[in-house]
Amino acid sequence: MAGACAETRLETLRGKALALFAERGFAQVGMRELALHLGMAAGSLYHHFESKEQLLFELIEELYEELLGAPRRVARGGARERLEQLLQRHIALHERRPAQFQLAEQELRCLTPAHRRRIQGLREAYEERLAHLLLEAGAGGAPARLRFGVQALVTWLNNLPPACPDLPAQQRLEVIGALLLAALDNLLEPAPRQASTRILPLAWPALGAG
Repeated sequence: MAGACAETRLETLRGKALALFAERGFAQVGMRELALHLGMAAGSLYHHFESKEQLLFELIEELYEELLGAPRRVARGGARERLEQLLQRHIALHERRPAQFQLAEQELRCLTPAHRRRIQGLREAYEERLAHLLLEAGAGGAPARLRFGVQALVTWLNNLPPACPDLPAQQRLEVIGALLLAALDNLLEPAPRQASTRILPLAWPALGAG
């Protein structure tokens, strides 16, 4: 019972620290501020966390380990179906843990080189699994195109916009799902459509106008 209570308290402290890092920025939060936010003396922090950087690393590592565990839970169905299920799980995880995704994308530079390499390795392993599923589902074209597409897709999923007060949650998820399916359709084409390569560059300058 005591062990369970201690674990619950630690998770509560981690959750509060996560929220503070996401709100203020990891580099802007000192140990004194973190301790005050958690309701304890600065010296007491080290009884719970080895260091502020170690805590950040564990929060990001936990996220990618959860993503890497997802393929084992979508082992049935065709390649396209498993791919869609995997990406839906990514979206669902982002809905539950947006602050952790924010740290993973914005605070990676604050980790030690060894911890950065570990996180980058986990992300690359996840991207490799997505690429294998795409190939199994029939993706063609140059390997560099597929690799770039997977990296762009993961970056987009990691940076999904927050809830919009003017848009019901279900409609927001429908928009995200439609964009995701369009991205998959593009990656599963054997080569980019010629019409797209002509139209998109002409549209880009207008985006920055005004």
